[in-house]
Amino acid sequence: MKTLFKYISSIFFSICLVLFFTILILFAKELKDVPDITQANLQDPLSSEIYDKNLNLIATVGAEKREYVSINDIPKNITDAVLSTEDTRFQSHIGIDPIRLIKALLVNIRSNSAQQGASTITQQVVKNSLLTSDKSLQRKIQEAYLSLKLENRYSKDDILEMYMNKIYYSDGQYGIKTAAKYFYNKELNQLTLPQIALLTGIPQQPILYNPYDYPEQAKERRDTVLYALLNNDKITEDEYNNALSTPIMEGIVEKTKEERANQHTYNPKYAAYIDQITKELKENQNFENIKDPLSMGLKIYTNLNPELQTYVQNMLDNQSTPMKPHASQAAISVLNTKTGLIEAIGGGKNYKAGGYNYAVDARVQPGSSIKPIIDYAPGIEYYGWDAQTTFSDTPYQIAGTNFFIQNWDRLYHGTVTMSTALSWSYNIPAVRAFETVGYERSKHFAEKLGIPVTKDEPTTAIGGNVDGVSTLQMAGAFASFGNKGYYNKPSTIVKVFNANGKELPNIKDEPVKAMSEETAYLITNVLKGVLSSNGTSPNGKVANFDMAGKSGSSTFDDSAYYNYGIDVVNSTKDSWMIGYTTDYTVAVWQGADMVDSAAKALSSEQAQTTQVIMADVMKKASDKKVPTAFEKPAGIETKNGVEYSKERNTETDYMYAGTDRDAVYQAAIASKQRDTRSALTTVFNSLTNSASTTTRNTNNNSQSQVSSRNATNDSTRTSTNRTVNRNTR
Repeated sequence: MKTLFKYISSIFFSICLVLFFTILILFAKELKDVPDITQANLQDPLSSEIYDKNLNLIATVGAEKREYVSINDIPKNITDAVLSTEDTRFQSHIGIDPIRLIKALLVNIRSNSAQQGASTITQQVVKNSLLTSDKSLQRKIQEAYLSLKLENRYSKDDILEMYMNKIYYSDGQYGIKTAAKYFYNKELNQLTLPQIALLTGIPQQPILYNPYDYPEQAKERRDTVLYALLNNDKITEDEYNNALSTPIMEGIVEKTKEERANQHTYNPKYAAYIDQITKELKENQNFENIKDPLSMGLKIYTNLNPELQTYVQNMLDNQSTPMKPHASQAAISVLNTKTGLIEAIGGGKNYKAGGYNYAVDARVQPGSSIKPIIDYAPGIEYYGWDAQTTFSDTPYQIAGTNFFIQNWDRLYHGTVTMSTALSWSYNIPAVRAFETVGYERSKHFAEKLGIPVTKDEPTTAIGGNVDGVSTLQMAGAFASFGNKGYYNKPSTIVKVFNANGKELPNIKDEPVKAMSEETAYLITNVLKGVLSSNGTSPNGKVANFDMAGKSGSSTFDDSAYYNYGIDVVNSTKDSWMIGYTTDYTVAVWQGADMVDSAAKALSSEQAQTTQVIMADVMKKASDKKVPTAFEKPAGIETKNGVEYSKERNTETDYMYAGTDRDAVYQAAIASKQRDTRSALTTVFNSLTNSASTTTRNTNNNSQSQVSSRNATNDSTRTSTNRTVNRNTR
């Protein structure tokens, strides 16, 4: 008998051992792909708030509408309601609740249904953070395993805090704090007992228990929560009865269907600006390796001018005056000259959120608008040039070719001053200035202004071989001229606070001294002439504004004629106008986004509207306020009626040391010119220039009769030497 018992016991033990290992293998198989518990996996996406320059909330963005709250800031009566309803043994169980599991099983067997669940709060956190809602055995096993693991790693308060911020309340609202504001416009400590009970009950079935849609079902669920509180001795009989008699809609904020459906929307006219905010956040060091910074519950304070932003985007969308309807694209960027902060971004005609932002992402040939940046301002900075420094406007043949650089008027003007060359946008003097400055110095100077220069070719001087630029880049560069030589990288963002209310550092780049104050002042004085009646862009001038700027344009190459019948002689591919005051800088581009039809070509009249658009936006940005005049620096002296800088920047002297291009040598030439120049000569040159201007205007009759062409090419065509001879002003 003893032997038999021993035999049976051995068999039973073996069976148990086999079952144990079978279950173990089964569990191991189901846990093979279980996700890991990490802070990143547990973290909830939080919606971020965006404010305009007037500190008004303009957008709530992010994957989910959620405002995070610490467990320490959640009143006890709320946690009592949640625990009484969802998990009465939360404080004592190990992540799973066997007692509750057995009870739920018996109830479901008795009712022949699955009406009672057994998930603890810990399990719900695991499911919502790490798993799907799949009801498979594998998911249940993984959920139990991860719940035990979560309880081992985190405190009960930590887990409850996770839960209170994760739960969904319908209408796109997540977390108890968000729900309180959405349904009642209250902070958590302001909620009444019936309101707490309603909010506690919604997450079980967020759609069915939404009081806006199903008030009767919502009341039934609220009353169930109240009974749970009473049954767990968390409220008195009187409190229970009073809460029961409270109408379900009492205190709930009235909302239309549209208001409920548009919790994450914002004015569509802001889309280009908000997309740029997103781009800047992703590029900022604070959000390195973070896929979606907007899901981190940030408060983002920007420089958005809502009225101006709407005005600019409406002009583009409607192609309204002063813009003329056309099949081409357009973009507008407006900066605060002093800070580099972006006031408005016109991202393109009919811009949609997440679309191609022509103001930011486009890389367009700048044409003559590049001349101040890479040809003349570096000469002022490194060589001591002034407005009356002269250049030869005589035939210029591109070395190794049979082609010549041409001016827009197809004429040569002999010896011309910088002032005349820029005001009338002559190409040949610009090329000669670029060669004198030297590629390395031009590149160095331009890159400090955010403009890339990579090609050492004559046509680079007139915008033909410059790496494409955007209106935002050009606005940033020209703003430096108006900001006493300091460059601010254009930015939408003023300040950012994290979900805990801490201001983040290094959100905006510090200003960079890109040139001397004297250089900025002298080039500005020259560029004022561009907007005068003696310049190429008088329509870009705002009356009574101390203002400077530069226009530019580019032409199509010959393939556009052969493929699409485009008049490459009399039409414009890209039309530019950048203007600035001490307050604002506006950059406007109109042009062909791609060369695919003759309709994309701008006529001379259409190209001329670019000036008018810039002036119109400048007036709107200034709000009729006349800007302060550009201030003359202390380092400016006058000789023979011409202003110049007492000192030059010597930082690049080493680049051509020992050659006839050496900065010291060139500076000596500039000084000698000033010494030999007489005041009478200066006056004479001024009168001559004025007279020649009158002649040009008479001969041309109007600016619209002059072809707006420039040396350029683009990504849609192959550059040819012939195109470099078509030029603009």
